[in-house]
Amino acid sequence: MYKNKHAFTLIEIILVIFIIVVITGLLFPVLSRIREKSNQAVCISNMGQMFKCLVQYTIENGGYLPLEDNSAKSDSGAPCSGEVWFKAVDRYIITDTLPENQTEISTKERLIRIKQDPVFKTISQDKKDNARTIKMNSQLSKESMCRRMIDSIRFPSRTVLLFDGRVNNPTVASKYDGSYGSVAQRHSKGANILFADGHVERIRNGDSDGTTNEGWPNGDAGQGIIWDPDQ
Repeated sequence: MYKNKHAFTLIEIILVIFIIVVITGLLFPVLSRIREKSNQAVCISNMGQMFKCLVQYTIENGGYLPLEDNSAKSDSGAPCSGEVWFKAVDRYIITDTLPENQTEISTKERLIRIKQDPVFKTISQDKKDNARTIKMNSQLSKESMCRRMIDSIRFPSRTVLLFDGRVNNPTVASKYDGSYGSVAQRHSKGANILFADGHVERIRNGDSDGTTNEGWPNGDAGQGIIWDPDQ
């Protein structure tokens, strides 16, 4: 004998939808925090890998760090000669990639994954070519110097080497270097900082969320951070 299957009533359907909405509302903040923590961890790992590349560069270049930006000039006003850090790390990143992984993604993609913060994925395609999400401290070398020897930094555990940089301002975003005014607190309202001794810390200074009112109002962030190693 044929029996009619139980059909959902309108109230039951509304109740199911309500439960789904409630569960989604509860899960979304948790998933968002997990994603943010993941991005923060990726950024920290990337900075650590770039430090290793920079150290390899100094070993092969008389102890000198690469240039902070391609606009650097000597005390005579002539452009400094040498590689910009953002390009100088490329060959070391490629060399350090495990052979079995080298064919999975293109060389360009491998470099982007290491040299750029995960926020790079959210930047519109037409702006990606000029976006530098990680920057080198522009105060490492004085105007009379083109490059600095890494061993000449007196307090490496407190001196900024690389940091999370602003991407909302086209002029600032296109530079390879910057200072505290260029910091972006995009990781849980904090910025990842690579210090000259190789360790990375998440530092918070003020209430900037990395998208509005970016840049630190002062250079020490209340943490004894050093931007100019000669002061």
